[in-house]
Amino acid sequence: MRTFFSLLALCLPVTLLYGQFFWNPVVFDDIYFFDGSVHDQYLGKLFSFDLRWLPYATLEWTRSLFGLDLIGFRLGNLALHLATTITLFLFLRRLFERVLPNSDESNEALSPHWLAWFGALIFALHPASVYAAAYLVQRSTLMATLFALLTWRLFLEGLIRDNYRWLLASAVTYFLAVLSKEHAIMTPAVTIALLLLVNNQPNRQRLMLIWPAFMLYGLIGGFVVLQIKSAHILGQAYELTAENSMSLLGPDFDVHLAYPLSMLTQCFLFFKYLWVWIAPSPAWMSVDMPQAFALSLWSWPEIFGLIGFIVYPIIATRPLLQRGIKGLLGFALLCPWLLFATELSTIRIQESFVLYRSYLWMAGAFAALPFLCQKLNAKQAAITLTFVALLMMPLSWLRLTTFSHPLLLWDDAARLVENADEKRLGIDRILYNRGTELIRVKHYAEAIADLSKVIELKGYYVGYAYQNRGSAYLESRQYLPALNDINKAIELLPTNKAKLYLGKARTLEGLNDSTAAMQAYKQACLLGLPTACQKTGQSEAPLKPLTEYLLNP
Repeated sequence: MRTFFSLLALCLPVTLLYGQFFWNPVVFDDIYFFDGSVHDQYLGKLFSFDLRWLPYATLEWTRSLFGLDLIGFRLGNLALHLATTITLFLFLRRLFERVLPNSDESNEALSPHWLAWFGALIFALHPASVYAAAYLVQRSTLMATLFALLTWRLFLEGLIRDNYRWLLASAVTYFLAVLSKEHAIMTPAVTIALLLLVNNQPNRQRLMLIWPAFMLYGLIGGFVVLQIKSAHILGQAYELTAENSMSLLGPDFDVHLAYPLSMLTQCFLFFKYLWVWIAPSPAWMSVDMPQAFALSLWSWPEIFGLIGFIVYPIIATRPLLQRGIKGLLGFALLCPWLLFATELSTIRIQESFVLYRSYLWMAGAFAALPFLCQKLNAKQAAITLTFVALLMMPLSWLRLTTFSHPLLLWDDAARLVENADEKRLGIDRILYNRGTELIRVKHYAEAIADLSKVIELKGYYVGYAYQNRGSAYLESRQYLPALNDINKAIELLPTNKAKLYLGKARTLEGLNDSTAAMQAYKQACLLGLPTACQKTGQSEAPLKPLTEYLLNP
């Protein structure tokens, strides 16, 4: 009964927090999944071995059953977030009960049950968790984390009971974890840390018990690596804007060193992820956080990050091998480091620092709570942890509020890069998206300022910035600069020509050049735009608002 009420108390504050934002709009990458197209690859089969098929299929199943009402999708993500939280609680409780000495209720220290409960609660309410739970397409991260935690829980139970069935069951959940998101591939590495922490049998006897599970882990991991390798991701720049981004790093940048330099950058950023979870200030978080990219193998401060990244597991392994309460600290330190290894597998430029991925890495870090609270009695620990959990709620509320409107989301991201080096890759995407949203709320002057900055940065979004700035000029009746921008966009962009010619026609009408405007309408009509055809007398399709056609999303 205590467990039931504990789970209820665990879920209630999380539900109250996230429930206020069930009607948040889709933002960022969510838009491409909710653009009205049907994804037959998810509807036409009951199961697939394609990576990420499972979480994306659940989104498509939700749409086929309930339509595009967002509350159904939000409820699904919240349910997964709660399931992950509950699984973390059950895993930590079992781990603490096994590892901690004198774990009975009469002990002065806070019991393993409540240490695990507070650990799961703080994880669930942490503002960094918002970027996985509130971001609909990151259902993949939620499911990967859920199944990774189940893998550890089942593996731990198998060790405690000396029962291979639990261990084999952990291989099934590991398969579901990597099928949800390939970033969970290092999940078995954490089970090795668990083995070192709780093993109390001769190595040979234990090896005979666990080897079938690890053989399955290896086969599953190999399957994932082959799929990733076939997608040309390992050690390569997989991002669409990567080639353009690397060209902006300067004439002295050696493209052949892009992979080791990406690894160097990520080693440094690992400690930034840790700091964001330790000190979760909203001033250090946003949906898009471009970071400086190391330009040489001796770049500062990245080189210190590399040294720290190498020394870190050595420091963490020492307490792990001591077991007991110090062993929990070692496990908590190693868990994010082991899972973070996937960040070193490819070249990350545009999205080198992404908070939603840390949701997977940091769950196990809450195993450090017994060590951190060891000097406190039960009452002091409960008060302290309650205060921390309560502090998380307004911080997460602020993060969820940014998701309530696309303009708030991108304005929040722009705030973090206001004083950043202009050469930092990714700033142009933030300003481009904020400028586009400013047009939608008719703040044309501010939009023009943002889009002008994007053009100055000469990145991937230059052509689209000309297109949208042309729309802003047109809406504010500045026809000549609008015409110049639209002509430039026609020159630079390989697609969406029909929209651009429609905008050009409207601009020429504003300049009272009806002959040239009609020619532009005809060109847009030839490219298949019904609204333009109506203007030329070739269609009776109803006119729609200009921005629906002209704006690039």
